[in-house]
Amino acid sequence: MVLATTPFAHLAAASAKNLGLPDARIVAVPHPLGGTDEETVIAWAEAAVDGIIEALER
Repeated sequence: MVLATTPFAHLAAASAKNLGLPDARIVAVPHPLGGTDEETVIAWAEAAVDGIIEALER
């Protein structure tokens, strides 16, 4: 599973496909992580949990 910020999710999917992994599981979180306050990053992480679990179960 790949965790990418939203602007880079498409790049992650394209890279995975080019590496022979067209079904790579990619979960996107908001951007940017760097410079974002800890409280916001924690909220984004909590919001991503369901998508991460779903990706891991595929």
